[in-house]
Amino acid sequence: MRADRPIGTFLLLWPTLTALTIAGSGKIEIHLLIIFCIGTFLMRSAGCVINDYFDQDIDKKVYRTNKRPLATGSVSNFEALFLFTFLLSLSALLLIFLNLLSFLIASSLLILVIFYPLAKRIMNVPQIILGIVFSGGILMAFSASANELPLIAFVLMFANFCWIFSYDTAYAMTDRDDDKFLNIGNSSNFFKGNEKLVIWLGSLINFFLIFMTGLNENINSYFYIFSFINGFFLIYSISMIDKNKTDTFFNFFKKNNYIGALIFISFFAGLN
Repeated sequence: MRADRPIGTFLLLWPTLTALTIAGSGKIEIHLLIIFCIGTFLMRSAGCVINDYFDQDIDKKVYRTNKRPLATGSVSNFEALFLFTFLLSLSALLLIFLNLLSFLIASSLLILVIFYPLAKRIMNVPQIILGIVFSGGILMAFSASANELPLIAFVLMFANFCWIFSYDTAYAMTDRDDDKFLNIGNSSNFFKGNEKLVIWLGSLINFFLIFMTGLNENINSYFYIFSFINGFFLIYSISMIDKNKTDTFFNFFKKNNYIGALIFISFFAGLN
């Protein structure tokens, strides 16, 4: 479940909370806040479990992942599938408190959650699927808050997709050599030599679309202050990447937790 490494949960949560804030014109209903926080944790956990189930043979051959429970045999396939089913069941219970549109979106996303671990076997750039899956919370937020999907929801989803493509390309650098040897899809291999350019483009497109979204809202000066801080931090973080040092790509990946938090704060403060 990676409960001890919550960065994945936060990277999924920040855009969802941002969407809830925009959909509610600065206000997030308490019951929606609770549902989406719990749901984000449960679905990210379920995604990790099914990923490890499908990837256990691959994980045994990769240095970074060869100590995962299924790869070592400390957890059985039955236990993993039982946990996956349990997490999905808890997530499904949360949908009882939402509307039909949210249920339909969640059901569609579930298919992609299960498919994502397999995508790397048939796609050169599986980050495309991850970008859709990790942006699904934005559509869920608008559907739950307003029972509709306005254009702004899809703009935010595309912005988030570009952001995910950026930071996950940086993350993929840690497994690039292993994935190439195993003939597994990896965006850092697909764009080899241009990894930093991809990171720049994805991050800046996200920043631009987020900023333009703010301009179209009834926003106050706090939005611009936090956006400036975020822009400066983003440029600094990408500039610190050394294309010859894999660890600098991973350091950038971790910093995206703060970038996501700053985007959320900029809208929450800007709309209140």
